Amino acid sequence: MRRAFHMTKRLYYEDQYLKEFKSKVVNFNVDFLVIEETAFYPGGGGQPYDKGYINGEGWSFKVEGVFEKDDEIVHKGVLEGREPNPGDPVRGVIDWERRYRLMRMHTAAHILGYAVKKLYGLEVGYHGGMLSINESHQDFTARIPRDDLPKLEDVVRTVIKNNLKVKAFWLLREEAKRYIEPFGEHLTELHEGIKTFRIVEIEGIYAVPCGGTHVSSTGEVGEIKLLKRESKGKGITRIRYTII
Repeated sequence: MRRAFHMTKRLYYEDQYLKEFKSKVVNFNVDFLVIEETAFYPGGGGQPYDKGYINGEGWSFKVEGVFEKDDEIVHKGVLEGREPNPGDPVRGVIDWERRYRLMRMHTAAHILGYAVKKLYGLEVGYHGGMLSINESHQDFTARIPRDDLPKLEDVVRTVIKNNLKVKAFWLLREEAKRYIEPFGEHLTELHEGIKTFRIVEIEGIYAVPCGGTHVSSTGEVGEIKLLKRESKGKGITRIRYTII
């Protein structure tokens, strides 16, 4: 891109419920658009990127993908109308129905993570996962019998019924390490070189480093339905789930 480096301001961390926002164009190149600040989440931690529109006078940019390059957030999509110029004022509109469902799905993943640790021990680890609109999955380093799914659902249901607050905050590395250890979480080699961590905590019961977007309370998740359990070998169990 033909300009000096720009660090994008991440509005989705300031207000996870922000549906629309104003900004200015930094650069446009064919089907890539960079603006000064954005509420479009670029994806990460298993959560897909946002979709929506960025509109300016005489043009509209349909956002079909978002990604992070260094400290820039780049929007990929299709332009209709004239070509945007640096400095053009814009209005961004998130596909809120899609984003909000992913927020609920992501918080559901954390609730499930807590439930697994509660039943099988704090030493059980997260081994990857993927969020999607209709069905998501999480992998755990535990042998979870198929007959135990109702027990997991009971724990999950209780957390949702209690409507616990979900909060996000930043901590320096050593502070983050100490904070998450009582919840059975640890920094790994994937965290090497990172100095500050965003912690997402379900009030009093579970905290983990996470860069994704979440609802503000467990009650907002609604009902979590555990669909099936799959053995992935080497002591790894995959739990597939959805939200209702």
